[in-house]
Amino acid sequence: MSDVISAGKNAVSVLLEKKGEDVKFLDLRKVNSYLDYFIIVTGSSKMHLRSLSRSVQKVLYNEGYGLRGKPEFETEWIVLDYGELIIHIFSSESRSYYDLERLWADAEEIEYDRK
Repeated sequence: MSDVISAGKNAVSVLLEKKGEDVKFLDLRKVNSYLDYFIIVTGSSKMHLRSLSRSVQKVLYNEGYGLRGKPEFETEWIVLDYGELIIHIFSSESRSYYDLERLWADAEEIEYDRK
């Protein structure tokens, strides 16, 4: 298993633990030449989005992944860019509006433990 997939599964675990909803872990490598992996999750409020973001940042920092750029935390779509792995943390309204799952419908979904 690739290190980035392992790190992604750890990020998914913390998102689920922190009550993130409808988590998707997508492998984009076969459908896009410059993107590797996306994690998409929905939070229930702006405070919840920030909490999900902080929790994921801690997990990935501890695994040696550095965040690229400075995310905007006062929005309804927080993007955490770790190069090979990009995490999209949405409000339900923003997730419905941007509909990344439809845009990347041909991507393979990576299975994870759905505890």
